Amino acid sequence: MNPRILLPSVLLPLLASCDKAREIANDASAKVREKVVSAAAATEEPTDPELAKLVDRNEEGAVFRKDLPFPTRIEVNLTTTSDLQMRVFESSAIERRSSNVTGVMTGREKIERNGDHVRHSRSEMRLTDPTAKDADGKPKVLSDNPLGMPGPGLQRVFHRSNGKWEADAGSGFAVTAQSKDLAPVLDVLLQEHGLAPRPQWFSKRRLKIGDEVTLTGDSLPVLIGGGAKGTLKLKLESFDAVSGHPCGVFSVTGDYSRRQYPSFDGVFTDEDVTIQSGKVWLSMIHPLIIQWEMDTIRTSKTGSKGGQLTHGQGTAKVTLVREWKALPSE
Repeated sequence: MNPRILLPSVLLPLLASCDKAREIANDASAKVREKVVSAAAATEEPTDPELAKLVDRNEEGAVFRKDLPFPTRIEVNLTTTSDLQMRVFESSAIERRSSNVTGVMTGREKIERNGDHVRHSRSEMRLTDPTAKDADGKPKVLSDNPLGMPGPGLQRVFHRSNGKWEADAGSGFAVTAQSKDLAPVLDVLLQEHGLAPRPQWFSKRRLKIGDEVTLTGDSLPVLIGGGAKGTLKLKLESFDAVSGHPCGVFSVTGDYSRRQYPSFDGVFTDEDVTIQSGKVWLSMIHPLIIQWEMDTIRTSKTGSKGGQLTHGQGTAKVTLVREWKALPSE
């Protein structure tokens, strides 16, 4: 819109000269731009002042930094919410069964890293029916263990010695055995959960609103690690903050697949995923993913090594939020 149309038409004949008209029009234009910028800023969550000092952004765009020292003491609180419409098939050495999993699955976990020591604990994993209420008026719980995952309260502890991660004993035989399976792939888990920088990140080129990036091959680990294959398309939509952490907000679509992708719960997953639509919040100061929102179609095969396998097919609308904190070194 041309800002000059904001001037009342009855005033135009009273202007002393064309130069004066231009001056007033330019002034109006500046005020309009100021209002637009102010309105845009008002929609953004406030950025932590100390983190804001680390952002490299100007009128030409922003650099998604990877040059800053990565913290050695970190705490991540992760909340994952998945609206599921899945057909699930379970198989073991003694039986096979199938069921429909429909509802909202919520998981909460905490991961802490202090140098060469890592601790993971899960506080919640449950499936609820948002269309039904319990006696307290809350969404009805359908299962506290919807996909055969280890229950809340278990802790997994790892330490690194001579460059290799090892599982600490003391959590019971089954958990300790599963944790030993995870130790060789713990670096992947740390990268995926924000406890280590992602192995691939953006170049030093500045990105501005509207810029598009295609991730495939060696660049796919910017978003999807664990030996994934596929193609994802990103478009920088805005700049915002998550719990004060400065981020670039990208829309994302595409497909990817990966095999034997680990989780802290001791299971490994083969999955093929189509992201129909989504958004991802990428840190502007470290190679980190802070938040995901995605509408997906997926097939998966999940299980612990030597244990029961769970096959799933269907759709999942997933929201993943990381509360990421760098803590002072001890």
